Amino acid sequence: MRIYTKEYYTLMMSLGVAELYEPVIDKDYTDEEIEELYQKALDKHIEEERADYDEPPEFDFDEDDDPEYIEMLREELEEYENREPFDEEEAKEEFREMYEDNLEEPDEDLPDWVREAVDPRILAMYFMPEKIYRKLSEQDETNEKKFEELDERVDEAWDDMMEALPEEYEELMDTLEGLEDAYVISFDKTGDEIELKIDGWDDEGEDAVFTLRFDESEVLEDEGVEAHSTVDEDGDMESDCELLYSEMYMEDGKIEVHMMFENNGLKYLTFRCAEAYAYMAANE
Repeated sequence: MRIYTKEYYTLMMSLGVAELYEPVIDKDYTDEEIEELYQKALDKHIEEERADYDEPPEFDFDEDDDPEYIEMLREELEEYENREPFDEEEAKEEFREMYEDNLEEPDEDLPDWVREAVDPRILAMYFMPEKIYRKLSEQDETNEKKFEELDERVDEAWDDMMEALPEEYEELMDTLEGLEDAYVISFDKTGDEIELKIDGWDDEGEDAVFTLRFDESEVLEDEGVEAHSTVDEDGDMESDCELLYSEMYMEDGKIEVHMMFENNGLKYLTFRCAEAYAYMAANE
């Protein structure tokens, strides 16, 4: 990658991390005090959920709105006024699941020095000891300044790349850009052909599977990208591989594709190819 590097992505993901946490007193917490923190966090969650639930719908209309729109707003208000009582037990269960998920998979955007210094149970409730919190907030400010400077150069480099890209590849680049942060369902390298299936979205925002195929490919860099996907109990696709960024350049008469994935860590894939295609599964 020449533009969206690992360094760029890591710095971007580290921005504003401290804002997600609430400072608590610096001390060694006993199990009983951890329980007290849990109750405090739970009570806060319940009250926030209750406030959201009790927030009346917002209406934005004028005399020019058609009757169907006004009727829809009337129905929304009627549903709000006749809603079921707030389910506190459901809110408690949501918090418990969040807490357990955070224990099982700690926040990867936190620096290692934070995770090593703080009881994971405290972090799982989005609390943080005051000294650690202040230090992380200062680091956030420094990182934000670095990122703003870097982001300006990235924007300029992206514009230069797009300007130099042959017209016949502009649509493909637009497709790749639209698939940023999408799950990779499969990743296959057979001979000199590379094929990826991506769980993306069509122009209407509906789920759609895209196939990316690159023929007569010469791999220049591969940091071990693999994709293992499953369908969860709700029928939603999950994968251990996400396509984060793509870049394209013309080199020695061939298109050179640069990709970065989140695949149990950040990984690069770079190759040149003679032909490149992108299409939705329905067109196969």
